[in-house]
Amino acid sequence: MKDPGAPKLHELIHRVALCTQKDIVVDGSTMELRRESVVWTWARVRSHYGLPSIVARSGYTIFNAEGKNTIATHAISIRAGIGVDITAMAFVYEERRKSMPRWYKVLGFSETDDYLTLPVRMIEKSDAALPPVNNNPLVAQPTRVDL
Repeated sequence: MKDPGAPKLHELIHRVALCTQKDIVVDGSTMELRRESVVWTWARVRSHYGLPSIVARSGYTIFNAEGKNTIATHAISIRAGIGVDITAMAFVYEERRKSMPRWYKVLGFSETDDYLTLPVRMIEKSDAALPPVNNNPLVAQPTRVDL
């Protein structure tokens, strides 16, 4: 049975990267947080309206009634046949044509025969948002933290 809420092909207009998160210890005293892209794909991004939000120094933040930042702000739908383990995905990076890029934290997933839907929370919407790391020395690298 087809899912009536599944996106149509013409709605898959957002370019996103599904990313994993890795904490890498360098030299025994420095730790790096890397968001490595696994696959780039087309997606439908729907926002949940009516949630209280603020613009923080790091970008865009939405809070629930208790003041915790744990609720889904968007739903990202992608095609199911992309060939990756969706349970290993921690972040989604959205590249936009005319506005600033966005980072989302993956909160879970649901799947039908044709599509995967990821409930996500937007954590950053900024021109300073770095793209995912591709293990390429010419790409901007994340900052390091001394342990």
